[in-house]
Amino acid sequence: MTLQPVAEREGTDRPTPAQRRPLRLEIQALRALAVAVVVLFHFWPGRMPGGYVGVDVFFVISGFLITGHLLREVDASGRIALARFWARRARRLLPAAYLVIVVTTIATVALVPATLWQQWFREIAGATLYVENWVLSADAVDYLAADNSPSAVQHYWSLSAEEQFYLVWPVLVLLAALVAHRVKRSPRGAVAVALGAATLASFGYSLWLTVENPASAYFVTTTRAWQFGAGALLALWLARQRRGRLVPSAPLRSAVSWAGLLTIVACAFVYDAGTPFPGTAAIPPVLATLAVIWAGSPQGPGAPSPLMAWRPVQYAGEISYSLYLWHWPAIVILPFALGHEPGLLERVALLVAVVLAAAASKRFVEDPARTARRWKLHHTGRVLALTAASGVVLALVAATGWAYAGHRAQEQAGLAERIVADPPPCFGAAAMDRSNPCDNPDLDDLLIPSPEAARDDMSPHPECFTDFTEDDLKDCTFGPVDDAGVPHVVLIGDSHARAMLPAYLDLAEQGKIVLSPKLKTSCAWTTGTINRDDPIRSETCETWKSQLQPWLVEHADQIDLIVTTGYQKILSGDAQQQVDHMRAAWQPLADLGVPIVAVPDNPIHGYNPSDCLAQVDDLQAGSCSVTREEAFPFPDTFTNTAEAVEGAKVMDLTDYYCREKACPSVIGGVNVYRDGSHMTSTYTKTLAPYIYRELRALDALPAPS
Repeated sequence: MTLQPVAEREGTDRPTPAQRRPLRLEIQALRALAVAVVVLFHFWPGRMPGGYVGVDVFFVISGFLITGHLLREVDASGRIALARFWARRARRLLPAAYLVIVVTTIATVALVPATLWQQWFREIAGATLYVENWVLSADAVDYLAADNSPSAVQHYWSLSAEEQFYLVWPVLVLLAALVAHRVKRSPRGAVAVALGAATLASFGYSLWLTVENPASAYFVTTTRAWQFGAGALLALWLARQRRGRLVPSAPLRSAVSWAGLLTIVACAFVYDAGTPFPGTAAIPPVLATLAVIWAGSPQGPGAPSPLMAWRPVQYAGEISYSLYLWHWPAIVILPFALGHEPGLLERVALLVAVVLAAAASKRFVEDPARTARRWKLHHTGRVLALTAASGVVLALVAATGWAYAGHRAQEQAGLAERIVADPPPCFGAAAMDRSNPCDNPDLDDLLIPSPEAARDDMSPHPECFTDFTEDDLKDCTFGPVDDAGVPHVVLIGDSHARAMLPAYLDLAEQGKIVLSPKLKTSCAWTTGTINRDDPIRSETCETWKSQLQPWLVEHADQIDLIVTTGYQKILSGDAQQQVDHMRAAWQPLADLGVPIVAVPDNPIHGYNPSDCLAQVDDLQAGSCSVTREEAFPFPDTFTNTAEAVEGAKVMDLTDYYCREKACPSVIGGVNVYRDGSHMTSTYTKTLAPYIYRELRALDALPAPS
């Protein structure tokens, strides 16, 4: 994100007369405001929930300044020195950015649990190569990564989008100028047409993708390009306005400037995480930024210029790039260093430290790199070569860490498989068997899977699971399908039901059941809509359910038992509405005589237990546990619905997850959760004999012949 002067000062490269521009007060003031709302949003998100609009302000500024610079170069020389342009950008932006990446990498190894290394090092590599926005976009639609905790370099997504803009935009301007020269037309007119078309195309795509796939739309460059383009078009228009000697009055410019500044602030307070973005919601902050730039720094009574010129405001604009770089890693890593979430005083102290770090970075890294003569970095080829070498080295370091973490996780996964194949006494759910009490295994020697391997300890057969971008009803069946005497069980539900799949697969492998899983992420067996803001999840769920119900009715005479569970949080409506919607889905099958067993949802956590376990030096049976009250914050719709549907029964497995007052994260030497709400495949496998016992006790399964 270009937060330091760009077009106003061109370092030690000798500028043409047209390139010499005074520092614009309103640009620095906008930078100060933008970084302030972003930083406050990240430090205290509840106080300024829409502070993310500061990023949009930066995008518009960059489009305006860079396009103005390119136009002046075209006017002065008839061409654009692309290599020189890119070298300037690299010299201004990369030293500080790469310094932060180096420090963050060291802090990750020293302070961050190994459970996060795979994700973090992957993102560090993405940040180094300036493709972090595409990494996050891919993760946003990846079931395994969609709930990743923020990494310390996540904020590099905006820097990545901006660097990609710097690569493409000057080429577009140059091509337009060359075409204009060939057909003997005005270069500026051709540039205006090209940039206008690109801006409109991006804007239309942004509106569409924000509705269709908002998680991805937030990050990708193609939905953000119109914000740079808006600034570019303003640069073109102001250049034409200056030629026509049209000078708006100072009172008008003052009013427009204040309106723009206040609109940005209002958006920062009014918007929140639920606001579809960028889409139409990005229009007000973009227009507001354009208004402030257009108005300039008007003088006179009531004008904002004295505030803009105030030295603290200007200095905040000067250090805004480094402030943006340093603030996010500090926020993310500090809890690991402290061992707890920072309080108010700790956050204030951290904010002061971040400002000091930004000031030092500006003084000792940004400024020397910009002047650059002491390092002989004013030569274009040398700058580009050094940039490429630095990026490759850092990316290789990050890739090595990523590979190491992945290898370590695979080793631990292999160990888990071997132990599960020949478990010790009281392993996993056996430690919770009240009919045969026994002690936990020695926790000093056993934690399976390890915290770093838990994330990937998932149910097998992903081909039988409908992801949230899919809507087809998968056809999978396991067990002795040719044995008419074996009961046919259909397991229905979302990812929480999928987490239970290994237990039922084990029963199918033993020949005790024939299993047909009907599973889709974020999609419970109910007629109600799901409680998700993502339209892809909602639409695909409805399509999937429209296929599920007819399939169940068609095969009712072949189904001996339906078992269903799910994530309570995704159910929409109040408690009674949830029951009504679920009953409407279940009742037709119950009327056909199909037995239904409802399983109350498993415990959930407000954190990833494996991250907690990775930081525990002396592992105990109660380490990283959650209270029963915290573990079950939602009404038990599955039990309530089973009581409302004649013939439906409840299989409550809570006593296999929780003790009297707390729900442990480690049971019988097994790491129970792979994230905040999904059980590990390892623990679920240990539940298999107890699930079978409970189903037999309910007379839901016939006695084995």
